[in-house]
Amino acid sequence: MLNKTLWLPLVLMLAIFSSCTKHEEVLIPNNVPPPDSTLSSIVIETYVNKAYISVLGRKPSDTEKAEGITLLESAALSQTSREAFIQSVLDKPEYYENLYKNYYTYLLVNFDTAQITLNIETLRFLVTQPQYASIVDLLNYEIARFEELRDVYYNLADGNISVVEMQRILVYNAFYDQLNMGTENFILSSFEHFLSRYPTDAELAEATKIVDGLSGVLFYEIGTSKEDFLDIFFTSEDYYGGQVKLIFEGYIFRSPTSEESAYYTTYYKNTGDYKGLLKKVLTTDEYVGIN
Repeated sequence: MLNKTLWLPLVLMLAIFSSCTKHEEVLIPNNVPPPDSTLSSIVIETYVNKAYISVLGRKPSDTEKAEGITLLESAALSQTSREAFIQSVLDKPEYYENLYKNYYTYLLVNFDTAQITLNIETLRFLVTQPQYASIVDLLNYEIARFEELRDVYYNLADGNISVVEMQRILVYNAFYDQLNMGTENFILSSFEHFLSRYPTDAELAEATKIVDGLSGVLFYEIGTSKEDFLDIFFTSEDYYGGQVKLIFEGYIFRSPTSEESAYYTTYYKNTGDYKGLLKKVLTTDEYVGIN
């Protein structure tokens, strides 16, 4: 017979082991884990730093970083707070300076403003020489193009021209022609720089005719000159789609999906708002880092 002094502990042990073999879920109402504030702070700080570096080419100052973090944290990283933050970055004076510098380097490599000034002075001198009287109109036309190139940053920063017009000026000059000599190279580089692709054989053939002064059809538009080519090129659906692709690749490091491309291309072509396009991309969950 089992000793009574051992019976109670034995029963308790059996009860414990028995309970360990049963797994019953107990649901506690409103038992939601608190948000990870540490993770949110890291995401927000990273977002602020990344936006300044990618848009302005520099890190935020301590004050700028604190203001950005406060704005985003106070609104729990809402879409409205993201848009307000990105707009504050885009409104910085360095925005246009960095955008212009990046495109100038991208398209014209090593040509500097001193060379532009020298060319203008040289052409102005030639205009005064009798032996060049027969081509004075051509010389004055080239002077105007160089002056436009010289002033492109100031006109962009002052809001006198759009990003599209800046890009056109940066390719419609003697420096770009020198870097991409010949009609075919000019067309190939234009497609590569702005559409991020090569032209099809048909596009190259038609564009060549247009640039060389013959009648051609590109993107369903007829042209007969280099100026016509640029007009057609910089107003085409392909151009706006190419810009969307470049922005995605530059900021999100991937190509847009077909749905994204259609949406953002339509937005940019309809509005012409390059800042607005950037703001849309730079406020997505993916860019913020929470997708």
